[in-house]
Amino acid sequence: MNDWNDLRYFLAVARTGGLSPAAGELAVSPATVSRRIDALEHALGLTLFLRRQTGYLLTDEGERLLASALPVEQAMLGFERQAEGVGKQAEQLSGTVRVAVPETLASYWIAPRLKAFLAQYPKLRVELIVGVNYVNLSRRDADIAVRMAAPTREEEGEYIAQPLGGLPFAAYVAAGISSADQDWRTLPYLAGDDSWSHLAMTKWLRATFAGQPPALASNSMNVQYMAACQGLGVVVLPTFVGDGDARLRRVEPGHHILSRELWMMIHRDLRASGRMSAMREFLTTIFRADHSGITTGAPRPRAR
Repeated sequence: MNDWNDLRYFLAVARTGGLSPAAGELAVSPATVSRRIDALEHALGLTLFLRRQTGYLLTDEGERLLASALPVEQAMLGFERQAEGVGKQAEQLSGTVRVAVPETLASYWIAPRLKAFLAQYPKLRVELIVGVNYVNLSRRDADIAVRMAAPTREEEGEYIAQPLGGLPFAAYVAAGISSADQDWRTLPYLAGDDSWSHLAMTKWLRATFAGQPPALASNSMNVQYMAACQGLGVVVLPTFVGDGDARLRRVEPGHHILSRELWMMIHRDLRASGRMSAMREFLTTIFRADHSGITTGAPRPRAR
């Protein structure tokens, strides 16, 4: 027996003493009840009921199963009540959750996974605020932030911070650029604009390319990414993005140039909010449960 419904049919017949009253309790036909009881007895190799003209009587084996089945029924009914309560709570959550997050994570990690979250919470609305600069959670520039830096001492007292795991980066060029043609360090490179000057990837690019200006500068990682796919030069990308795109190859296979720790942060005043808790649970799940996809560069939905 591997179906909770088998127990439901057995218990209904045991309680009512017949097929017709059990069918009424279960809202099915008497023939269906008879078929399910016969199948259960066959699966267990036991005779659970004596069939009499006056009704169904439990055998000794049936009595023993009944004693074991009643606690299971109570546990399952309790589970169903709790599940129903969670479902109603999910339906009742409403409003907007604003999440600040780096562009590539928003585009290629969070957005492809949002459908299930919004199906679970149909009255919630999500805003993704993308960029590399930190938002001010105290000013409510966003409700939740996912960023590549641990909280400062000042922030620790004001925010709740949770690590989500590492995010490795590598350097890439278009797959059509042969590694035998020339040293990749002599190729043009793509980088962020001046607002990215504080980032580790920008510092690495400047040091690697000896102070040469980038062929293209943009405050959008997606712009740099698409330009690299067209052969405009070397770009630094999270490995889950670059390794998942056949149009690109690493300039040094197997080599990460840097790795950043991802942190999720929320203001302490919002920790009791139901919709914030739902979003935090969602983000924790997609980053931690599927974290190998980020660290190993597993394939992901391709940008079009």
